[in-house]
Amino acid sequence: MTDQHVPVEGNVEHVLHAFEEFQRRIEGVHVPEFLNLEVTMAQAKILRILETDGELHMAELVRRLGISLSTLSGHVDGLVEHGLATRRDDPADRRQVLIAPTQAAHDLVEQFRELNTAHLSRLLQTMTSDQRLDIVHAFNHITRAIETSSAAAEPDRKELSR
Repeated sequence: MTDQHVPVEGNVEHVLHAFEEFQRRIEGVHVPEFLNLEVTMAQAKILRILETDGELHMAELVRRLGISLSTLSGHVDGLVEHGLATRRDDPADRRQVLIAPTQAAHDLVEQFRELNTAHLSRLLQTMTSDQRLDIVHAFNHITRAIETSSAAAEPDRKELSR
């Protein structure tokens, strides 16, 4: 018999364990649809950032993703080849390269959203009203934690930008 560590109910480790299990199961449900998409997971992350923030410098993407410029360049090459991104020199500084999503990228990200929404809707329909309210309460708790965390980090961001 193995001595498996069981997290204490309600502590951070318990929540993380539940979240990892949730992610594992939801990713398993998504696999068939996502395998049909013509982008890698790394490229999907880049598209998600570009969809949210629009055109960005390659250096900013490197910083956000924590990868090397050469690795990012390979991913961006694939996105450009698939017509999902454009690459151009920054007119203000020709040493800098700007990457922007295309309409096809916007359409693909919307397809991601629709897949996620459809799966979540099907799951929610199998639950009781009380169970769905528990989920809403959990989302509200997480939203407040994000807001608190963001507000606390704001002075650090201002200090770094000086």
